[in-house]
Amino acid sequence: MQEISLSADELISALLTLSDTSSVCILDSCGIGNLGSHLLIAGIGPLEEVEISRDDPAETLRIFEKKISSSNLAAIFTISYDFGLKLQRIIRLRGKEFEAIPEPDVFIALLDCLVIHDYDKKKTYLTGNEAKFTEIADLLYGIKVSEKIVAPEFIKSPSAKSNFSKSVYLEKIHAIKNLVRSGDTYQTNLTQQLTVKFTNETKASDIFSRLRQNHPAPFAAFINRKDSTVISASPERLIRIDTDGSVSVSPIKGTRPRGKTVEEDNRLRTELLTSEKDRAENTMIVDLLRNDIGKFCSHGSVTVEKLCDLEEHPTLFHLVSTVRGKLRDNISYAEIIEAVFPCGSVTGAPKIRTMQIIDRLETADRGLSMGAIGYRIPEIGFGMQKTFDMSVAIRTMVIRERQAVFNVGGGIVIDSDPEKEYEESILKAKALLEALGSEFRH
Repeated sequence: MQEISLSADELISALLTLSDTSSVCILDSCGIGNLGSHLLIAGIGPLEEVEISRDDPAETLRIFEKKISSSNLAAIFTISYDFGLKLQRIIRLRGKEFEAIPEPDVFIALLDCLVIHDYDKKKTYLTGNEAKFTEIADLLYGIKVSEKIVAPEFIKSPSAKSNFSKSVYLEKIHAIKNLVRSGDTYQTNLTQQLTVKFTNETKASDIFSRLRQNHPAPFAAFINRKDSTVISASPERLIRIDTDGSVSVSPIKGTRPRGKTVEEDNRLRTELLTSEKDRAENTMIVDLLRNDIGKFCSHGSVTVEKLCDLEEHPTLFHLVSTVRGKLRDNISYAEIIEAVFPCGSVTGAPKIRTMQIIDRLETADRGLSMGAIGYRIPEIGFGMQKTFDMSVAIRTMVIRERQAVFNVGGGIVIDSDPEKEYEESILKAKALLEALGSEFRH
């Protein structure tokens, strides 16, 4: 490893400047420190970029496994929610109005050198291929010297458009409640898809910079891909596996806005903590995830460490639970993904039947939204602990051809109030819309 004298903000500024001309991948905990997340991990100019889309999900997982585990390279990757439909063998019935999204099932960037910032130690260093240290350090220092670190100029974008009118979204909530009554589902996560077109003056790097500045998140991401850019402010971990085989999942269910005053903040905090509905939603998903990780964890090792803890973010309160287990020997990454993907918090329960319901009710591919963003650090070569970590791709947009697309929604249960559920979905879009300089009129 080689330490370099750059702060987290200076490093982000340099990386985002480089992203205009080079392929850059950034995973940033933003100094929040939730769930042990305390690093900024970045790569410049991957050795290889792989996009995988196969009709047979087993073939996709075979390639994924080979790429991320058969070398001493680090990997940063994305997995589309729609890959989960293939994985669960769900037959899709697409109507005339269905909108397909050109999202790869899996994207992988393989890197031999990483730039790491440790927020706890307040230090930045290079790790991996030492032959690249001087070149990368010169790149970063050069930008630091020549670029002022200032907030990007704000450029207003047109209003966002949804694939649902409000009335149609409310109708679909009523349809889900009827399916709950008939026993088809206990909870279904319904989303609407928002699209924002913006001008040539707006850069993806500026959007991420504003999002990070105003809405820092423990699983933020900025990833240049072959023909798109991923920007995420996810607060939710899907799964983490450490070098000692410890497994953790941390689902989010239950959301309230932050108040404008201390008194309003306290009222909303108490309202969420005492909500029977939100607690029931969270507990359902905890039970589902206990079952999911039990497929590859040692018998008797799966425990609920935290149930419905309050987590505070700049604009939102969340209820978050943590489930832990111990990985069995000789379990592959492919087996782990097959067991947990997509995350139950963005499907509902029971998972497979509810995914079928979602696919009938929603009119567009989810794409990366509600999928996953992750990384893998190998055991040797980087001077770090072997790690496999994935976040749930909520509060996540994909930018293609001057257009940002993302989904927002929430879990619908028997006592859901359709109006409140709709407003919650709009609340979850607030941070991304502000970063885009857009609004949603409904």
